[in-house]
Amino acid sequence: MPLGGNRLTAEQIERIRSWIDSGALMKSGIPAEEKLGLKTRRITHREVMMTILNVRCVVCHGRRKQEGGLDVRTRASLLKGGRSGPAMVAGKPEESLLIKRIASGDMPPLALQRAYAVRPVTSNELEKLRQWISDGAPEEPEEAWDDENQPDPLVSEKDRQFWSFQPSKCPSLPEVRQKHLVHNPIDAFLLEKLEAKGLGFSPEASRLALMRRAYLDLIGLPPSPEEIDNYLNDSRPDAYERLIDRLLASPHYGERWGRYWLDAVGYADSEGANNSDSIRWDAYRYRDYVIRSFNQDKPYDQFLLEQIAGDELVDYKSGRQLTADQVDKLLATGFLRMAPDGTYDVTQNFIPVRLNVLADQVEIVSSAVMGLTMGCARCHSHKYDPIPQRDYYRFSAIFQTAYDPSDWLIPNQNVDDAVGEVDLPQRYLPYPSERERQEVEAYNAPIRRELERLERSLEEKARPFREKLAEEKLAQLPEGLKEDVRKALKAAPGDRSDLQKYLVAKFEPAVKVERAELEKRFEDFKVEAKKLKKAIREVRKRLRPEPQIRALFDMGGEPTPAYILKRGDYLNPGPVVQPGVPSALKDGLAPYKVVKPAGKTDTSGRRLALARWLVQPHHPLTARVMVNRIWQHHFGTGLVSTPGNFGHTGTRPSHAELLDWLALEFVKRGWSLKTIHKLIMSSMAYRQSSRIDANVHSVDPDNTFLSRLPVTRRDADAIRGAILKVSQRLNLTSYGPADEVEVRPDGEVVDKCPKEGCRRSIYTLQRRSTPLTMLQVFDAPQLNPNCLKRPESTVSSQALQLWNSDLARLNSRHFAGRVIDAVGTDVDRQIERIYLTALSRWPTAQEKNRAREEIQKLHRHWLEHMQQEVPQEPVEAKAQWLALATFCHALFNSAEFIYFD
Repeated sequence: MPLGGNRLTAEQIERIRSWIDSGALMKSGIPAEEKLGLKTRRITHREVMMTILNVRCVVCHGRRKQEGGLDVRTRASLLKGGRSGPAMVAGKPEESLLIKRIASGDMPPLALQRAYAVRPVTSNELEKLRQWISDGAPEEPEEAWDDENQPDPLVSEKDRQFWSFQPSKCPSLPEVRQKHLVHNPIDAFLLEKLEAKGLGFSPEASRLALMRRAYLDLIGLPPSPEEIDNYLNDSRPDAYERLIDRLLASPHYGERWGRYWLDAVGYADSEGANNSDSIRWDAYRYRDYVIRSFNQDKPYDQFLLEQIAGDELVDYKSGRQLTADQVDKLLATGFLRMAPDGTYDVTQNFIPVRLNVLADQVEIVSSAVMGLTMGCARCHSHKYDPIPQRDYYRFSAIFQTAYDPSDWLIPNQNVDDAVGEVDLPQRYLPYPSERERQEVEAYNAPIRRELERLERSLEEKARPFREKLAEEKLAQLPEGLKEDVRKALKAAPGDRSDLQKYLVAKFEPAVKVERAELEKRFEDFKVEAKKLKKAIREVRKRLRPEPQIRALFDMGGEPTPAYILKRGDYLNPGPVVQPGVPSALKDGLAPYKVVKPAGKTDTSGRRLALARWLVQPHHPLTARVMVNRIWQHHFGTGLVSTPGNFGHTGTRPSHAELLDWLALEFVKRGWSLKTIHKLIMSSMAYRQSSRIDANVHSVDPDNTFLSRLPVTRRDADAIRGAILKVSQRLNLTSYGPADEVEVRPDGEVVDKCPKEGCRRSIYTLQRRSTPLTMLQVFDAPQLNPNCLKRPESTVSSQALQLWNSDLARLNSRHFAGRVIDAVGTDVDRQIERIYLTALSRWPTAQEKNRAREEIQKLHRHWLEHMQQEVPQEPVEAKAQWLALATFCHALFNSAEFIYFD
């Protein structure tokens, strides 16, 4: 024993041995008076429901389906039974129909086990059921705290006093506003702290630096030389403000800022979670909804309302034609369908995996909208924040009307499982577009004909083997019946006599031959069938799915109860809980209250109640979290530098009063994101230079007080977009299905660009298993499950990608060609055009001289090289073009192209 402790006695060792032999049961649920190993423990109603009936039976005998009229979700419904009579006789397990049907192997039916990802009841589970019924099927009272109006025993008033749990307070504007005649309140709050450190703002950046900054911030693309010229020729005093307005009105604004939101919600075009990484063919509709919403400047409260509960705002089951706005509300619920979800694979679609999908979705909502790390409370109460485990499961229960672990809808049909399998119930709604439906049918028609040909070929291969095995089965029938049964089976159904109909009904199951039997019995057929089934799978992958909406929606009826899962284990359920929100968030808020939407009986109203609770004007987190992320994307770091953690382990705000003022102003101005952008970008803080002063740096080394604008590296999407834009290879087509990618033999993942060029990265297929290499090396997030702040690394693969990738090399040649087309062969004009296009400024005299020398050297190099390769051909013009392309390529690799100030 450690630390010199006493050895265990023989009696203690025997007791441990007895405990292990009895199943190593945990103490919870065991009466105190029972001695392990000497007395069978009592089985609880909660354990039976959660770990047996909900897992094995509810999918066919629950809220959506009640086969045979039986509902197994409560003790009362089991006693009532279905069309065959009571399912349970309390105290008499052997007389209970439930036990008989399970013991005989009839339930759950073999044909449905794979379809619904359930397994037969185990012998241990059957014994638990017998014992529970033998004990009288006791139903213990549930202990739950769900009264919002009563003091919470787990969260104290002191807990609620933490800064982020308190509503934003309207601060007084600092006196420096009057002292310096500061017009923008943002500057007043920042100057107050700067002056306390003996600092001030840096000088204002140049017009071109400001222009480039605004373009890259708002639309993620550099300005063209023509746009630069127009801006510089605008001598009006509000030219900069007009520039911001134009950029905010650009369709590219939604593509840039929609990307940030898609990161926060974990958007991907594939399911992830397992190796097959099935494609989400219709996920792009949610992506397009987000882009449109940002471009329309949809109020953020409405934006959240639609994404969390859009289906509860639309009566989409009425059969009436939906308006575009109603369809948008259904598309918006794709927000709640973005977590990795491997349950489309029937080999993984089990309760623990389903619970992981639900947990990831809870983490996305809580971190992206509320800035809380609620996921830490899944297995135990939060170690640092006042979020009891009970509150985690109350919050999770809000989504359980749609994500019911006991009655699951798969995210999509896995093509590899589709051959010869039943169609599984999926979590989709039909997309009401006749045009798209006709396009898909026209596209699929030749593919379906090919599938039919392959299926016929497979059946022809099977026919002789099927007939042989059928004859073997017929041979096992009594001699007097063989010929009569054979004739009855061969007769057309409409021509059969009453006797033949009886014989078919009686004996067809016994002589029916399944394809799986043929493969097991005949090796020759197995080999041929394997080839044909593989071909069928490959052809199926080419089919376009019917136009659908990847939506989240209530499945109707009463969901299965939500339990606290001790240690996060579904086999260890605790008390039942009702839907609710974190108890720490109470001050100044109306309580979370579920009210069913008027006129709708098939939806619970739980998510609609959550959305309305979140968008209350005085909610302490919703507005703060969003304005903090807007600030982060403009300044590189948020006022709270941990955007997904406003709790005790997150950082405190560097400027708490400014954060509160921005949050209140956000709500006051109609939850308008574009208004906040313009407010921030009009401030002196944003317009100042990024040059570093040694004296200032010694006082504010981390730039916490914003004594200068931080230099920012373009993110992965903006780097790729800039290369395409300056080379005029950027296809500006918006919306629609994702553009496919190609995995090369060396593992690099590249675009499949059409002749008209590549689209922006937001429109490229974002498959979790094959991210675009250019984006991956520049820190595009993995999205497992989401990302609120992209990391920023500096690694050698980035330089290698910019130097060796086709994106950089081929587009540098396009860039050079466009420059020649624009300004001709004058080298000085070419250099000016390259700098203006790529860096949004003119070169200095020194840079121009150095560039001229390098281009001349490169010209001589290419000339010598090509004269050796093709001595008989004129190569002067090509050498000039290649020299210029090499120079453009070098500029793509420069720090100034990657970073902006």
